[in-house]
Amino acid sequence: MPETLATYDPLLRRIHWATALLFIAAMLIGLYCGLQPAGTSPRRELLEIHKSLGVTLFLLAILRLIVRGRTTAPPAPAAFGAIVRALSQLNHWALYALLLIMPVTGYMFSSAGGYSLRYFWTFSWPRLFAGDKAIAHAGEITHDTLAYLVYLVVGLHVAATLWHEFIKKDETLARMWPRRVDRR
Repeated sequence: MPETLATYDPLLRRIHWATALLFIAAMLIGLYCGLQPAGTSPRRELLEIHKSLGVTLFLLAILRLIVRGRTTAPPAPAAFGAIVRALSQLNHWALYALLLIMPVTGYMFSSAGGYSLRYFWTFSWPRLFAGDKAIAHAGEITHDTLAYLVYLVVGLHVAATLWHEFIKKDETLARMWPRRVDRR
């Protein structure tokens, strides 16, 4: 790895990896809960974690957008063509959108449907849509449908990262990889 490697801001890299870990955990928990009968244990308890992770991811996404807006992104590697740059940007914006939309639709579903809105068993979020069956249904359908898009977009993101790292052998992953010493 060259000393002059242009990387993302250290705080942005930390937020990225925290988001990645929490996002994968929320996806796996959501997928598992979707396979379990409603109202059963451990589904109920895991959904508490899933929803709390979703809120945390929503807040991290806002923080990440703020940090990203205040820092300079490193230039794309020279080897990137216009198509790769465009697809990369599309994937990243899709991930941001999903990080913001999924918690909102989950909240709509839970709030309107009368489900728990506790944040890691500490406090409850207010119910802005209490008892509205149309909003509950719209939130549920949207959240469940977008889950498949999440699997696709995250899968493409991971596949592209692995392609860059092991096939192209370029510096794409190194730009976001956390390091003990920041070499910017």
